[in-house]
Amino acid sequence: MGILIDENACHGCTKLPEARCVTACPGDLIGIREDRKAYMRVQADCWDCYACVKMCPVSAVEVVLPYPVAGQNARLMPKMKRESIRWSLTYPAGNQEQFDAPTRVPEELLVEER
Repeated sequence: MGILIDENACHGCTKLPEARCVTACPGDLIGIREDRKAYMRVQADCWDCYACVKMCPVSAVEVVLPYPVAGQNARLMPKMKRESIRWSLTYPAGNQEQFDAPTRVPEELLVEER
């Protein structure tokens, strides 16, 4: 597994001294290019902790699931809520499953509903 960073959605958390995904990554595997877009330095070194996925305020970072697990082009995206993280798994055909994981998220990291 690993992560995929959507360069069109990423804004590099320009109002912060360091992007949230960079700060969250325990392996120091995410960098910021000159254009303020995040990138994965070495995908093979990713620990699959998904801290970066959970911290992205614009959902620009997503989990890449291997084909045997979910099928080609499946997507897994989190939505942080006050008391849980709702993971949405979207299959290539468009059908979706959701899983809630209880957690406590600091108020300043919550993303407004879209």
